[in-house]
Amino acid sequence: MDDKIDFVVTWLDSTDTEWQKEYNKYKGIGTEGDSSSARFRDWDLFRYWFRAVETYAPWVNKVFLITNGTFPKWINKNHPKLVLVRHSDYIPKEKLPTFNSCTIELYMNRIEGLSEHFVYFNDDCYLNGPITPDYYFRKGLPCDSNEETFFNIAKYNPTDRFNIFISMFVDVSVINRHFDRKKTVAQSKFRWFGPHLRLAGFATSLFFLISGQKRFVGFNKKHVEQPFLKSVWDEAWAAEEEMLTRSCTRFREDVILNPYFFRYWQFASNRFHPTKLNKTKKFRIGIKQMNLILRELSNKKTKSLCINDNSFVTKEQFKELKKTLRDALEKKFPKKSPFEL
Repeated sequence: MDDKIDFVVTWLDSTDTEWQKEYNKYKGIGTEGDSSSARFRDWDLFRYWFRAVETYAPWVNKVFLITNGTFPKWINKNHPKLVLVRHSDYIPKEKLPTFNSCTIELYMNRIEGLSEHFVYFNDDCYLNGPITPDYYFRKGLPCDSNEETFFNIAKYNPTDRFNIFISMFVDVSVINRHFDRKKTVAQSKFRWFGPHLRLAGFATSLFFLISGQKRFVGFNKKHVEQPFLKSVWDEAWAAEEEMLTRSCTRFREDVILNPYFFRYWQFASNRFHPTKLNKTKKFRIGIKQMNLILRELSNKKTKSLCINDNSFVTKEQFKELKKTLRDALEKKFPKKSPFEL
């Protein structure tokens, strides 16, 4: 594929005391309020994200780094491929400041100069092995698996609340306003019954076919980097501006759309290249998971890893796990990338 592919990554220096003061101000927290190390701790791993990109995807067109305006002290702002983006550059003024990652993400199609083909990364999603452009896009379409599921059931705990499962339900509900599943499948049956689906996904598609299901129910969650078509975001915004605008709140709420909405729009409009998603792994950092993470870091068949923070990691565990993970990434990527000073 000859089209340019950009990477977009979001980052926040949550240890910045000015950011913490602003957060507490809008949250209504006093100076002695919710400023625990668990909320604001920094794993200090972001430089390895850039080293991985330089090592495994040197073909990338541009890297758009989105922050609230504070950038890593070590970043090389003069790198020709790096585009520094502040929230105020593309998010409407009335929505700022925001402490809701969904607000930061849902407006990304407004970023000036962003290519039609882009891959969105959270800063905890790392490339882990060599990739080529057709790993993300083929025939101009994002590579993805539309494996359907009945089991995106919301779970609740006082720490994580509903996680993102309520938002995913909202995503699918709004998709069903614009698309008829039965018609979508009829337009491109190989996308909904192809070998890219695992047995469970194929069985679910078959059940929906037999039952004449006209509505989408849910898709398997995929918390790794995600390829997108910018035009899909533009189209979805034109169709659902009110709901998307309502979703862009200062602090995250439960009943909102999130970026999975655009992934589902790509599915419902058959604008994706069906692909097995068997080369990515996701982990929540923890004592028990660390050996698995270290093993996958040395497995180049695993093309990307999501190493997700875990609110249940204690302060004492954090210190130990941070050192272990940093040492492993330093060993894997010992040389500075040109993105670093």
